[in-house]
Amino acid sequence: IGFICQGVSQLAEVSRMIMGEIVLSGRKLDPLTYNMFLAPICLCVLVIANAVHWSPGTFDDFRGMWLLILANACVAFCLNILVAAVIKECSAVGFVLAGLTKDIAIVLFSSCVFHEHVTHQQAIAFVITIFGVFFWSFMKIYPTAAPVRCLEAMLCSPPTPTEGEKKGLLSKDPPSTAEKRV
Repeated sequence: IGFICQGVSQLAEVSRMIMGEIVLSGRKLDPLTYNMFLAPICLCVLVIANAVHWSPGTFDDFRGMWLLILANACVAFCLNILVAAVIKECSAVGFVLAGLTKDIAIVLFSSCVFHEHVTHQQAIAFVITIFGVFFWSFMKIYPTAAPVRCLEAMLCSPPTPTEGEKKGLLSKDPPSTAEKRV
């Protein structure tokens, strides 16, 4: 049952990211407007989950922890805006790759600071992942480079990037209009 729950959650997350990329690039919505449309759907899911797990002490717990809940809500709001902004500027693939890089940085930080053990398998996976992220970005920045054309030939299918994927994570492109306003 755990495998099914994990599969359903991954399917829902991928669907949300792809729909977000389509909506953010096709309709030219900004991240705040996107979140305005997404928030009621999230509220429905949270109300259902709260109704299923309701207990009589919920209001008392809320009164005791309202400052933490308010801080958590503010951080969640900022995170949702940042996620939408990254999906809009880099694409859903760029968002996933940024998340993988973040996870690697967290593990390496805990290894350096807290002396957590990193296995050889983890280290090899980290190197492969980082190489993949850099090569993906290289493909988006230099689509006519020899290594990119070689990979296209091996895969028998030249990639056709979407509008959001035309910029790599380490792009040399000029800043977008949103970046110029800041």
